[in-house]
Amino acid sequence: MIKTSILDAGKLQAFAKERKLQPFRIKQIYQEIFNNQNIDFSQMTTLSKDLREDLDKHFSVVTLKVDKLLEDKTTTKIWFQTHDGYMIEAVIIFHRQDEKYNKNDEEKLNRITLCISSQVGCPMGCLFCVTGKLGFKRNLTRDEMVSQILFANNYIKQKFGKQEDGSLYSVRNVVFMGMGEPLLNYDNVKKAIEIMLRQEAGFSLSRRHITISTAWIIPWIKQLVKDEIPVKLAISLHAPNQTLRDKLMPIAKAYPLDELNKALSEYVNASDNRIFYEYIMIKNVTDKPELAHQLVALLRKKLAHVNLIPYNKNPAIDLVESDAASIQAFKKILEDGGLTVTVRDSLWRKMKWACGQLGYEKLIK
Repeated sequence: MIKTSILDAGKLQAFAKERKLQPFRIKQIYQEIFNNQNIDFSQMTTLSKDLREDLDKHFSVVTLKVDKLLEDKTTTKIWFQTHDGYMIEAVIIFHRQDEKYNKNDEEKLNRITLCISSQVGCPMGCLFCVTGKLGFKRNLTRDEMVSQILFANNYIKQKFGKQEDGSLYSVRNVVFMGMGEPLLNYDNVKKAIEIMLRQEAGFSLSRRHITISTAWIIPWIKQLVKDEIPVKLAISLHAPNQTLRDKLMPIAKAYPLDELNKALSEYVNASDNRIFYEYIMIKNVTDKPELAHQLVALLRKKLAHVNLIPYNKNPAIDLVESDAASIQAFKKILEDGGLTVTVRDSLWRKMKWACGQLGYEKLIK
């Protein structure tokens, strides 16, 4: 039997009414889940034993099943199974303080980021991305997306406990950069973000700590503005001209660069958020100096930050990562042109946890 999600407010209210529970009990349940980071009713010791057992018969906190979990020092990758047997992936990233600022304790955590999936597979079919080769199965529900955070917070609690101020370690940043195109699951993503931002019965995250990575579905970028959802955007640009983008990303044919620029200008004016532009570095494809100059011309007068992402191995296509010298030369041209640039760290590629590699194991099989 598939249990009802505890986040179904209507079903929980009906449950409470039938058992004549006081309103403060509902508040206690949500405090246990979001504040105390408990996902097992047996852990919720502020509730009576009878109520815990009754809740467990009817509801689930996490609506996904953990299939496998792998850890290293900087990341944890989680394979979740949905109720209908599909597999999705999420990655927890542990950012530690730079040793020069933390000489006595180099292991001290600075912040924690969670990369979540929004779909099973992906319909975009980008040339360089493993996930797109798996095809698209379905959208994830609001509760399936939120469940990834709930599980991560409980896992982090078990692993690290409390901070110096007595609060629990938890996810600070959520990025929709896992499997799927978030804006093609707009309604559910919007509902999940509402819970992330909510102070009560939510995660109380800052809007500036939530990022949607999108292949630029223009109508839904405009809808973000209309719905006043001012979270950060990371645009999968990957090429500074229409011809090259068409080769790398099929969706580019539907939404040309000039139309994207108009939509992003509206978004920046409404949110005052800097846009992150993701640019993949593929040897002899995207790393040519003339392309760097084109990128400068495209972004120079915009509120923009460029993330250069070294290409990560894809078993479905024969592409090669740009060498370090080419990446640095490309970066210098951008910086000399007035852009702010970061070369994305690729620490997790050996484990196939890096950008564009989610679903690698399944594709190999």
